Amino acid sequence: MPVLHIHTNISIDHQSDFLAQASSTVASALGKPESYVMVLFSECKPMSFAGTQEPTAFVELKSLGLNDTQTKDLSDKLCSFLETTLDIEPSRIYIEFSSPERAMFGWNKSTF
Repeated sequence: MPVLHIHTNISIDHQSDFLAQASSTVASALGKPESYVMVLFSECKPMSFAGTQEPTAFVELKSLGLNDTQTKDLSDKLCSFLETTLDIEPSRIYIEFSSPERAMFGWNKSTF
């Protein structure tokens, strides 16, 4: 059930391609089936980072079973992905990782 939510102050024209690439990146990085991955993209948000409004992003990644031994590698992969696809410098990206308890995440009329 990985959920990737990208908030950014820029806009893009190729949203479908971007969403597909983001989904594939998350599935590969986590070693989970892409059929469970959800990606949300919130663009053109008023955002400031380090006192400027240059391209920036706040990223949320939630995934069942995520542990702190994975986050450094995930940070590298997500920052590299956003640098390549959106031209956002990694130093202008914050990522929040979370791992909800299975009973606290619903899907298909039940929980995980």
